[in-house]
Amino acid sequence: MKEYPTDKIRNIALIGHGTTGKTTLADAILFNMKSIPRMGQVGPGTSTMDYTDIEKRRKISIHLSVGHGEWRETKINLLDTPGYDDFCGEVHAALRVADNALLVVNGVAGVEPGTERNFDLARERNIPTLLCVNMMDKEHANFDRVVEQVQERLHPRAVPLQLPIGAGPDFKGLVDLFKMKAFMYGDPSAPPTESDIPADLRAQAEKAREVLIEAVADFDDAVAEKYLDGKPLSQEEILSALQLAVAKGGAFPMVVASAEKNFGVRRMLDAFVVCFPSPANRPPEPATLGSETVELKPDPAGPPAALVFKAIIEPHLGEMSLLRVYSGTFESATEVYNTRRSSTEKLGQLYVLQGNTRAEVQRAPAGDIVAAVKLKDTHTGDTLASKAKPFVIAPTVYPSTLSAESIAPKKKGDEDKMAIAMHKIMEEDPTIHLHVDGELHQHVLQAMGELHMDVVLEKLRERHVEVELKRPRIHFRETITRAAEGQGKYKKQTGGRGQYGDVWLKLKPLGHGTGFQFNDEVVGGVVPGKFIPAVEKGVVEAMKEGVVAGYPVVDIDVTIFDGSHHSVDSSEQAFKVAGSMAFKRLMQEAHPVLLEPIMEVEVTVPEEYTGDIMGDLSSRRGKILGIEPRGRVQAVRALVPESEMYRYGAQLRSLTQGRARFTMKFHAREEVPRDSAERVIQTAKAAREQTEGS
Repeated sequence: MKEYPTDKIRNIALIGHGTTGKTTLADAILFNMKSIPRMGQVGPGTSTMDYTDIEKRRKISIHLSVGHGEWRETKINLLDTPGYDDFCGEVHAALRVADNALLVVNGVAGVEPGTERNFDLARERNIPTLLCVNMMDKEHANFDRVVEQVQERLHPRAVPLQLPIGAGPDFKGLVDLFKMKAFMYGDPSAPPTESDIPADLRAQAEKAREVLIEAVADFDDAVAEKYLDGKPLSQEEILSALQLAVAKGGAFPMVVASAEKNFGVRRMLDAFVVCFPSPANRPPEPATLGSETVELKPDPAGPPAALVFKAIIEPHLGEMSLLRVYSGTFESATEVYNTRRSSTEKLGQLYVLQGNTRAEVQRAPAGDIVAAVKLKDTHTGDTLASKAKPFVIAPTVYPSTLSAESIAPKKKGDEDKMAIAMHKIMEEDPTIHLHVDGELHQHVLQAMGELHMDVVLEKLRERHVEVELKRPRIHFRETITRAAEGQGKYKKQTGGRGQYGDVWLKLKPLGHGTGFQFNDEVVGGVVPGKFIPAVEKGVVEAMKEGVVAGYPVVDIDVTIFDGSHHSVDSSEQAFKVAGSMAFKRLMQEAHPVLLEPIMEVEVTVPEEYTGDIMGDLSSRRGKILGIEPRGRVQAVRALVPESEMYRYGAQLRSLTQGRARFTMKFHAREEVPRDSAERVIQTAKAAREQTEGS
């Protein structure tokens, strides 16, 4: 395989709402670069990028996939991402290593929720972005309406670089506002025909060109000065300003296409090469070297450093690690150092990927993206470097999971099988988490939403593991609401030495979140000091299961103030039992109550939906804390019981047409209202009976 210098590489993430045609567009791009012999299609399952069985069955992208090719002596690395929000972790991974983004917009539907979210993600990471208005050949496609929506909802400096000639079934070409030429399409496999701009579009094109120049001129001082003086600008000056505007995130050129018909794709590839910066023209990558923060310059001759940004598990090949090289040059059959795990790895063969096909390469210079196989102790987020300069590059920051279910195998004895399968699934997708909840005897599966959960179950079935999901149990707690004091006496006489422990305890409630305090106020040695720790142990053990519903007890002050002992029969065990007995009896007298976890919930939502969101949160026993504007959306903050947030994501999508997001984190514990507490007690009782029965 040919090796490309860093300034001849473009790393581009394809992002956008689901069903905008990103994967079809990726196939068209690869076809025009002659990387694949024919364009595949998502429907029949022949797409290069959606190659897994589960993607073919569901006809949607689920995983980040990589392709590459050459255009105008430049290597294009494509990272095709899913559009559905449940798989947004793949978008985060792609944008972590991409230098540029192509935001694909539906020419009929216009700006959709995923369009906004993906644009915001690219903006947050300062990634130069072009917009492609795709599906211009579809009925009701309307370029002008889409431009208006993009400028209103995304950015006012999103400006056409091209204009469509026709729309819907009449879409047959485009006007390039940079070259001021028309490109007409016929045979999908043939290049377009270049011609003069049609007379009826000439005035519109000249006006649009003026808007484009105005949008980009500010980013080049010399161009801005000439433009303000009314002097004509050369093509080279306009191009210079355009490149700077795109690189600085100050303008977002818009191109047009029909990926399905392969219209507009070659001109888009030209825009990739001309408008997008190479890795050499992007800011250096920050890293740490010991306690020092350093910058990794994209120099192939520099010290080696690469980030592992994705793992792919191939059935016959094993785990494949995708690397983005930030500095130096990596070569096959050499040793590298995993700086996060302090271990040496042997790089075997390096590959470039075309969906699920691979081609060997010997070297990968700074700026390139390659795959390595069978690394023994390397995982997503690790940095590969050298022992001499063990750089650490920050891994991808993934969003918090939004959905949780209790998961268990349908067949007893399949727990280990489920754990092994889940480990592989989580290795490929870091937004999936599985943890063992020992307190409530459940495995909790966390994901980004219900569709994400469904895909996990389907992947488990592929590995011959059948599971069932249940509503996860909540970590309730118990406490007391008033003080109580009394005795706990343990006396047992057998044929030999007996057991004797006698304590008097005082219980009083503490503030929420205070924890547990134990005090010794015994005077006169009525309970010898050597037995006091045993009393505390007995209390702590009894606190593990409260008297209301068997949940742990918190926020309580326990004081031992009196008691008695026997010179022969008293022992640590006897006083431990006495302490436990006293605590359980006094808990009953101290008006015990249930506490539930309260979550701090933040919903970011367009203003027109704020009323619906506030009403829904209130119906979940939520307390609204306030609303604040945040860019194009409003942030609604509320405190809501965790038990009321089960499957909230699905309801939120329904209420807002998918245009809202939410996050939640633990806030505090509060007393459960009486009617809700009774339900919790009955559920806990049933769960205990089931556990004892099994």
